[in-house]
Amino acid sequence: MQSKILVTGGTGRLAFELKKHLEAHYVGIEDFDFIYNVPKGDYDLIVHMGAWTDVKKAEYESRKCMETNVVGTFNVVQTYKNVPIVYISTEWAYKPLGVYALSKQLGEEIVKTNPNHLILRTLFKPNPFPFEYAYDNQWTQGDSVDIVAEILAGIIKTWDRIGGKTEFLGTGRKTVFELAKKTRPDVKPNKVEDYNKAIGMNLAPHDYKD
Repeated sequence: MQSKILVTGGTGRLAFELKKHLEAHYVGIEDFDFIYNVPKGDYDLIVHMGAWTDVKKAEYESRKCMETNVVGTFNVVQTYKNVPIVYISTEWAYKPLGVYALSKQLGEEIVKTNPNHLILRTLFKPNPFPFEYAYDNQWTQGDSVDIVAEILAGIIKTWDRIGGKTEFLGTGRKTVFELAKKTRPDVKPNKVEDYNKAIGMNLAPHDYKD
């Protein structure tokens, strides 16, 4: 029997690609208020990827970011406390530097209260890479959003849904510059420090692990 799966953040970039590989009930923020009014349903698995993702704006609208990524995650977990959950987190949740990264780390801790959880830290970029520059001193396991979505679908289909764990979702360690060159050969290198200096805040990390 095919599993009944609920995917939050169902109108986002990752969900758009995931729909090509995974049959599920995809819901976006315009379909229901997962922050304060999570609809109940009969599901075998929850994939919670609905999130505030604007890193810079989160510093100025921290309450909205925290409501979405922390309160929203709490309410999803509480509503489906007996249902296995896959939580799409970020590599930036490791030693968080800003509000966005902290909110995702706190979301992870909430998800861990469900004994049958899978936390996936990842990073994904548009294909082709849309920017003129990419960091040559920032490391990632991530990849283009289409590749990440295909890998994610495979994980969801094969996860045994027993026990809790945290994993990286991606295609191996590389710099963001190396990743960008795969789909935009003319991309130029720059530094994480360039971004942090430009916005006047220390938000972008160099690495996703020790």
